[in-house]
Order: sequence, then C-alpha cells, then structure tokens
Amino acid sequence: MKFKILALIALFPLLAFSEVSQDKKATVVFDCSSGDKKYVASRLWLIDTSINEYVENNTPYDVVLTIHSGCTDIVSKNVAEDNKIMKNIQQKLEKLSKHKNISIEACQIAVDRFGIEHKDLYPFMKLVPNSITRVIQLQNDGYALIPFSK
Repeated sequence: MKFKILALIALFPLLAFSEVSQDKKATVVFDCSSGDKKYVASRLWLIDTSINEYVENNTPYDVVLTIHSGCTDIVSKNVAEDNKIMKNIQQKLEKLSKHKNISIEACQIAVDRFGIEHKDLYPFMKLVPNSITRVIQLQNDGYALIPFSK
C-alpha cells in the first residue's frame, strides 16, 4: 500500500505537467517568403499536418501564415490551368483556409509591388499593410516563428 502511495506521489508532477501542456495554446506564425513553389507546396502540406496534429491531440492553437516576397504570387486566384504546381498550391491554401483558428495573410506592400489586383485575392486571404511589422507583432505576442525562406 505504501508503495502505491509513493508511486502516485512520484508520478503526480508528471501527470499534472502533461495535463497543463495539453491546455497550453500553441501559437505559431509561418512566414513564407520563398519563391521555390515546390518548397512552398511542401510547407503548406506541413502546416496542414501540424494543425491536424493539434486537433487530434485537443491542443488549442492559433496559426498565422504570412505571405510576402518571392511567395507573393500564390495569393492570386488567377492561376493558369496548365500550371500544376500553382494549382496544387491553390488546393492546399483552400484546404488550410477551412481549418479553425488560422489566418492567411498577404503583405499589401508585396501584393502591390507584384501588381496583383486586390480583387484577385482569395476570399479567405487577409491583406495586412506590412508582413514584417506583422511578424514582429506576433513574435512580441509570444508566437513561435517558423520561416519558409528557401
């Protein structure tokens, strides 16, 4: 009997810690500036996989995907039918947009520099004035930064 009580006392901190970690909200900003579209497609898949893991583990989460620089052209819904990689990216973005607690954000500076009409953005795309200051704000708010800049 003493052994069981000692075992429970020894395990209590571990059990309590695991409970707290499940309740802790995961906050992350994925910052995409890469012009390598195959790489971008693989990272979008990874974001989806990560969100699915949070959902399966009942981990509360808040995810932001910022898009700028070489990655900017993926924000336009005008994609040539024969451009398979961009069609793949389009499907992945649409799939991501269906998750709860995700914000997909395009940098207005980059969108304007690339000449992308605002009417051509996906309806789920949020236009932010400046991705750099947005990422800084999120980091200051405690978000983990995952850069995609290959």
